[in-house]
Amino acid sequence: MTQHQLIQCTRKNGKFLSAGSKLILATDNFSIAEQHEIKSLAPEANSRQRWLKITTSDPDRAGDIITTQGADTTNFERNPQFLWQHGLTNEAVHTIGRIVKLVNTHSAIYALAEYATADESSLAERIFKMDDAGLLPANSIGFSPIEWEPNEYGGITFTKWELIEVSKVELPCNPYAIDDGAPKSLSLSQAALLI
Repeated sequence: MTQHQLIQCTRKNGKFLSAGSKLILATDNFSIAEQHEIKSLAPEANSRQRWLKITTSDPDRAGDIITTQGADTTNFERNPQFLWQHGLTNEAVHTIGRIVKLVNTHSAIYALAEYATADESSLAERIFKMDDAGLLPANSIGFSPIEWEPNEYGGITFTKWELIEVSKVELPCNPYAIDDGAPKSLSLSQAALLI
């Protein structure tokens, strides 16, 4: 399946479904060209996975806009890093897990993050516990601009960009990059892209 192909399926009990490791979108009719294992999009109970809203197309605090449809995730998918504070702390290693899925809804990009275990990283364990308690709802991305233009907010609109990393942060530049659960608003009418 290429980055821009869509697979249609039915919503079960209000949850979106996935085929293998890729997201499939919910519609009223079930029509999948190939046979796929169908799984709920929601993480399993007691899982170390969490849905993060990592960026939106809203102006951020600097007046910048990241056009979500301009994302290039090719290189990120080879090394899907989930970091603490963009790696800008005194920790020896900033990786707290990995990103297992990305979903682009036109107005926001969601990432399904999987935290490292306590045995793998004490930092990840601390951040996971705070996230699980609802104390760290904010997220951010590291990216490399490819194409941009000035915008009406006094900032820059990044129309094409490369995703470098996803971070759990205390204070995001984009105040709308706050966890709100799994991407609930996916529909074909939004023409959401698979990443």
